[in-house]
Amino acid sequence: MSKIHRKQAKQMGIGLLDIDTCIALENLANVLAVAYCNPVHLKIDMVRYNESLAKDESSQSEKREQTLLDKFPPEEQLVLTTPSVIIDSGGRIIVWYLPGAMTGMIMTDMHCATHSMGNLLDSSITTGKPTKWRTHKSNFYPSLDGKITPGCINISPAWFQQGREKHGFPNLDPEDGFSPDVSATLKGDVGHNITTSLQRSGILVSAALRVMHPDLYWAGIKTQVRLGEWATQHQLHDMTYHLKHWTSVFNVVLVICNRRSPPHRDPKCRPEAFDIMTTTGIYHPVIMDFMNLGIKFLYGSGSMLASSCRLVRHHMHVEEGNWIVTAWYMRDSIHNFVGTPRTDYAKYGNVQCTDPVETTHV
Repeated sequence: MSKIHRKQAKQMGIGLLDIDTCIALENLANVLAVAYCNPVHLKIDMVRYNESLAKDESSQSEKREQTLLDKFPPEEQLVLTTPSVIIDSGGRIIVWYLPGAMTGMIMTDMHCATHSMGNLLDSSITTGKPTKWRTHKSNFYPSLDGKITPGCINISPAWFQQGREKHGFPNLDPEDGFSPDVSATLKGDVGHNITTSLQRSGILVSAALRVMHPDLYWAGIKTQVRLGEWATQHQLHDMTYHLKHWTSVFNVVLVICNRRSPPHRDPKCRPEAFDIMTTTGIYHPVIMDFMNLGIKFLYGSGSMLASSCRLVRHHMHVEEGNWIVTAWYMRDSIHNFVGTPRTDYAKYGNVQCTDPVETTHV
C-alpha cells in the first residue's frame, strides 16, 4: 500500500472530482454496461411476491419461508460470476450484480474509513438476546491481524431515532421530539472525519444508482436538498454540516466488519427501491445466496450488489479474514418527512446504457 493511500482522506471540494474518483467512475460505468448486456430473466412477478409478504417480514421463520417458496418456486438454481442484471416477468429489475465494480483506491478508502470508526464498531456489539442477531457478539469473528475491528454501525446525516419515525403528513417542528437527527455515530469531531472518509464511496454508489434507478436517484437528490433547507432554516448546524459534505443520495450507510449473516430480509426497505451493498477485504471466496430467487453470486472483494433487501431473502457466511461490507439505503420515513413522493420499480427498458469501452490508464 502506498504512502498516499495511508494518508487520512481529504475533504473534497464542492463540484471537483480527483483523478482517483474519475478512474473509479469510469471503471464502474464499464461494469454497469457489461451487466446490462447480460440480462437474466425470471418468471417470478415481484409485485405479486411483495403482496404476499407481511409488513414486517423478517425471514426468521423457516416454515413461513417454505410456504413462500411453495407459492413462488424458483424455476432453476443459478450461480453467477460475471456482471449481470436480474429481471422479473414484468421487466422490473430485481438485482444488479457488479463484481469488480470498485477500484483498489475505493477499497483502500473503505479500509482507512473503518480505522476512524474503530471505537464505534467495538461498542456496537451486544451481549443480550441472540434474537438481535445484527449486533450480537455470536455473529462476529475476530481479525487475525488486528487491522479490522468487528462491529456493525449505522451512519446518517439525518434520520429518525428508533421509535420516532413519522407517517402520514409530518409536523416539521424540530422541537416536537419527532424530527430527524444526526446519527450518534456522526456526533463530534470524529463524525466530521467519518463523513469525509465516506465521500468517494458516496459518489460511487450515487453514480451507480443514477444508471440503475434514475427515479430513485432524483428522489434522493430532492430529499437531501429539502433536508438541507429545513436544517438551515431551523439552525441545526451539525446536521447542516453533514448534509453539506455528504456525497451520497442515500441517507444512511450501514458499515459491517467481520460479521456472519444468517438468512434474513430487511422489512423497512421499500420493494421498489434499491439498497447498494459493497464488499472489500482479504478473505476466502464468499457466496451471496438470494435464496428465494434460486440465485447465488460470487461475492469477492470489490463487488457491488443492488436490490431491494425486502424482496430477497439473502445470506452470506464468512469465518475468517478481514471483511468490510457497506450497505447504502434510504429510509422512506425521511422521504415522507420532506414530501418526496415514492418511486415505482426500475424497468430494464428504461435504462440508458452504451456498450462498454476498452480503457488504458497511463
